[in-house]
Amino acid sequence: MIIETGGGPAGGRTSPSGFGFSNVNATRYGGTAGGRQEAALQSADLVVRPGDRLRYKIYPELDVRLGYEATYTAVDLVFTDGTRLSGLGVLDQYGMPFDAAGQGAAKILYADQWNDVQVDLTPAAGRTVERVLLVLDAPGTGAEYQGWIDDLEIGPAPARLDGSDLAAYVDTRRGTNASHDFSRGNTLPITAWPNGFNFLTPVTDASTHRWPYEYHRANNAANRPELQGLSFSHQPSPWMGDRDQLSIMPVVAAQPLGDPAERAAAFRHDDELARPDVYSVRLGNGVRAELAPTDHGAIFRFSFPAGVAGRHLVFDTIDEHGAFEYDGTALTGWVENGSEFGRSRMYCYGVFSAAPAGFGPTTGGRDNARAATFDAVDEVTLRIATSFIGVDQARHNLELELAGRSFDDVRQAANAAWNERLQVIRPEGATEPQLRTVYGNLYRLNLYPNSHFENAGSHDEPDYRYASPVAPVEETATDRGTNAVVRPGKMYVNSGFWDTYRTAWPAYAFFYPALAAELVDGFVQQYRDGGWIARWSSPGYADCMTGTSSDVAFADAYLRGVPLPDPLATYDAGLRNATVAPANTEVGRKGVTTGFFTGYVSTDTEESVSWALEAYLNDFGLAMMAERLADDPSVPGDRRARLREEATYLRRRSLNYVLLFDPEISFFQGRRPDGRFAKTPAEFDPCEWGGDFTETCGWNFAFHAVHDGRGLANLYGGRRGLEAKLDEFFATPELAVKKGTYSIVIHEMLEARAVRMGQFGFSNQPAHHIAYLYNYAGTPYKTQAIVREVLQRLFVGEQIGQGYPGDEDNGEMSAWYLFSALGIYPLRVGAPEYAIGAPLFPRVVVTPLGGSPVVITAANAEHPYVQDVRVDGKQLPIASIGEAELRNAGQIDFVLGPDPSDWATLDTPPSLTRDDLVATPLVDLVPRTPSDPLFDDDSSTEIRLDPNVPTVQWTLPAPATATIYTLTSGSSAEGDPASWRLEASPDGITWTVLDERTDESFPWRRQTRPFTVSAPGEHQHYRLTITGATGVPALSQVELLH
Repeated sequence: MIIETGGGPAGGRTSPSGFGFSNVNATRYGGTAGGRQEAALQSADLVVRPGDRLRYKIYPELDVRLGYEATYTAVDLVFTDGTRLSGLGVLDQYGMPFDAAGQGAAKILYADQWNDVQVDLTPAAGRTVERVLLVLDAPGTGAEYQGWIDDLEIGPAPARLDGSDLAAYVDTRRGTNASHDFSRGNTLPITAWPNGFNFLTPVTDASTHRWPYEYHRANNAANRPELQGLSFSHQPSPWMGDRDQLSIMPVVAAQPLGDPAERAAAFRHDDELARPDVYSVRLGNGVRAELAPTDHGAIFRFSFPAGVAGRHLVFDTIDEHGAFEYDGTALTGWVENGSEFGRSRMYCYGVFSAAPAGFGPTTGGRDNARAATFDAVDEVTLRIATSFIGVDQARHNLELELAGRSFDDVRQAANAAWNERLQVIRPEGATEPQLRTVYGNLYRLNLYPNSHFENAGSHDEPDYRYASPVAPVEETATDRGTNAVVRPGKMYVNSGFWDTYRTAWPAYAFFYPALAAELVDGFVQQYRDGGWIARWSSPGYADCMTGTSSDVAFADAYLRGVPLPDPLATYDAGLRNATVAPANTEVGRKGVTTGFFTGYVSTDTEESVSWALEAYLNDFGLAMMAERLADDPSVPGDRRARLREEATYLRRRSLNYVLLFDPEISFFQGRRPDGRFAKTPAEFDPCEWGGDFTETCGWNFAFHAVHDGRGLANLYGGRRGLEAKLDEFFATPELAVKKGTYSIVIHEMLEARAVRMGQFGFSNQPAHHIAYLYNYAGTPYKTQAIVREVLQRLFVGEQIGQGYPGDEDNGEMSAWYLFSALGIYPLRVGAPEYAIGAPLFPRVVVTPLGGSPVVITAANAEHPYVQDVRVDGKQLPIASIGEAELRNAGQIDFVLGPDPSDWATLDTPPSLTRDDLVATPLVDLVPRTPSDPLFDDDSSTEIRLDPNVPTVQWTLPAPATATIYTLTSGSSAEGDPASWRLEASPDGITWTVLDERTDESFPWRRQTRPFTVSAPGEHQHYRLTITGATGVPALSQVELLH
């Protein structure tokens, strides 16, 4: 093994090239793998004391063969008594064996990334360290290996937190050591009010709305990050971009520097305090900057070093779209830039603790930046609030939230708000890294979604209003007021439902049911206001991602008992997505102009398989919600009858997933408009990314029909077939060498490879449920082993800005961890139940906000395999528990063991399919007729019937029984059918009424409405007679379904 000092690894995707982790140089190790190798790092003469720890950073490089030999590395300590640290059986901070072979075998170290390794030296207390070695113990492949070591230290470990302030466990920088090339979270170090109107974040690049804070990739020549401002932010994701950023930067210089690069000041991460309730940093120039949040504003405190001249606060935004002024009493201004999806102008109003000696332009090329200059003032406090309505409302927000309150007052209020949210989970027997992860995940969950409303009234008599991000704007915004439509009510924004529906929304429902009701209704307000709920609210409508996943997310909340203020409007918002072909691509579902009638989204639509499979999940959730609403006596009777028909139709339609399953290849794949599968078996490659699949490949969409687990198993030949398919999935490596239909190898591919669990792309949402599907194969012990591995080794690096294995999207990946660590998981979103995994902690008390505590215990929690589960003493026979049973439970006791057991292997969890047959979707009895607008499977065409003879008559190829029929409205409400008869005949002469309707309506254009045939029977001739309409009768499609 070669040991030498070098400049550090080159080409890192998240780190500066040619530097150590925090030093300019690093120690390189290298050689040829084969047998145990070691080399001296340094000599020592150090007595180990109780509580001491060994800590270092290591960057093992992935070799050219994609081998991980360099990860089989660990520092070892040689003691004067001849013993070694590696011989004492110690573990690292994540519970992995701490020796070179153990670190490699545990796959705990990421390749091509800096890793933080810590070891408690208490077992070696009293021994004297003589030498420090680096050891490599990799399989003898003969491959060349290389890596880097930095920040090696032995000394006292920080004192453990006592748990009295849960917010102290949260480091908001977790997830920021990432980039557009490789994600370990791709978060911002946000200080904010829970679900707040604004975010507050330090920025190392004040000119971008994508990655404004980089942990260390953009470090300076001294390998230090540089602060360019403290910013108001509203970023839901770097991929969506920030909007309306306002930066405030303390500058010590003769002239107020406006250019972000020139005004930048270096700092060390050790000099940051990054918490949910406060952020502070001591800069290299001696300035200390602090902030604490309110919902609509913040208080800043800037402490300048004594005796320095030129003390300025620079106000800026990322480009020229902003303006600031000071009238001798208050700072006012506006910014308008960044992501355009429903963005409107943001206004600000602020007051200083001391009057500036001057206020004016900056130097350095930022024409719109302004600086407040302070002479002989060592400390300046700024109270500032924002508004999307106008300057006057910003001032009112300040008066409501900041007037007369000190910095400590504001921070303490934020601290109390965060601790209220964090206290819902209280693990016992958890390690410090686990506690940081639990509370860091709860923090991320509670950052989103965000309030978009403001109080125009008082604390006692609030009058909530919002500047609408979904209604058309009016005229032009001014320096004082918005051009957005201002409406009464509460709206919430910032949620990518494709990401969040899987775990984040079930987590809101479970941990915070009353809050969840308000959050859901805040998005339903988008439907009331603009007609639709945004697919990816940032804040308004955006043509982004596949699926209208708020449908199943909100249905799930209702089914889990969340007290929705307006469940019918919530359902209607989803029903519109499920039954209407939208006029533009920013809203609704794609490919449904024909897809509603063929049963699938064809390859004419990009990412067609993803669009279709997500639609089936959403249909399932809406069907379940419709069934529950239909049983609610408070719902009007006529509406309840309609809900039952819609539930039957949507439930059957959710089984259409079988139409995309190609039995010749045993994968889901796209179908062309003519019905043929897109690729032949020879052409189809399940490892190819893109095309018909969103951000992944055919493997990760091979298990997407999670709402019908038994039906999915039946496609693969039953339980054993599903198990074999899952085994193959986890055994087939992701190499990230194929670009697929993308122009480059995208970051999700690299992250999936880094997971090192076959094709399991856990770094992205489509894979998050897959491990739990072993429950449907009758092998829940395989679920337990995989989930435990993910919990132990993928959520690491939380103290160096990592902590996640991929993008942490609006709390979704965080919620996956939280549920899985508790031993439960919302596998079938849209059904009020949880899959059972295995708890991570010996004991945890879960107390939903406003609810009763549930105690979950795990005997032998160090092991992953469930031997037994009892709910209040009663054995749980299957790997599933109902929502009500969980909420009403006082205690759930798991017994875990080192080996798999036969627990829950006989019966599988609930499913739509209850036998061993492949599911049967609805079939249209009327053959497609391209020349006939009523039967061409295309709602963009329509026909107007003869008002004198408003009848449609057709003959089937053979007698058949129709149980459901659908009518699709036309492009204009003038002509919607209101009354009709459906009749049938054996000979085309004698007709019998099968179904008759009166006083019907179609709320939307191109809407497909289902109707149950009242008196079904086997017939060959059918006719529909319109007996009443709003004008000349018009229809786009008619279906007879069986």
